[in-house]
Amino acid sequence: MDSSTEILFTIGQIISSFSTLIVLVASIILFTKQRTLATWLILIGNILICITYIGSLILNIFAGRESIDTLLLTQGMSSIAQSISYLIFAIGLIVLALSEFSKKQNQSPSKG
Repeated sequence: MDSSTEILFTIGQIISSFSTLIVLVASIILFTKQRTLATWLILIGNILICITYIGSLILNIFAGRESIDTLLLTQGMSSIAQSISYLIFAIGLIVLALSEFSKKQNQSPSKG
């Protein structure tokens, strides 16, 4: 890899990290404003996303020192863990959207 390719990957990691941090802050704010099952799932999912993101970076460093098979196994397991974290976050987001939508529909005046 030449230096321009490494710069592209570094920029991508920085943007991804910054985006993850912003979503974590938004999740914390949402949780402090409204404590429901949905916001719990969103917060827990997002915390797990952050943990698995950092964990996969660290594990890849150590696995890269071993063999390519170890690195591939580590990346596969990290991918599964991150996907489960995103699934928890997404379920919380769906529950929040459905509950907020049903509240809005129940509050709207009926036309008749």
